[in-house]
Amino acid sequence: MAAPPPTSGRTRRSLSRTQKIGLGLVMTLLGLFLLSILLPTAPGRLAVDLPVAGAGILVLWIGGILMGIGSRS
Repeated sequence: MAAPPPTSGRTRRSLSRTQKIGLGLVMTLLGLFLLSILLPTAPGRLAVDLPVAGAGILVLWIGGILMGIGSRS
């Protein structure tokens, strides 16, 4: 019979349903903010604005996933 693996003092806690929804909402709002600062810019600033737009889209996507996971029954 093998002994159970030793555990360190730290255990990984999972997020509660409310925390997932809240974190998803915050990330979604952050993504919308990142995308909204790009609207009034000139076309010549594409090289600067493209990474910010990518970050905004990524944060929106992750926020939507977290809200979807948190709202499941």
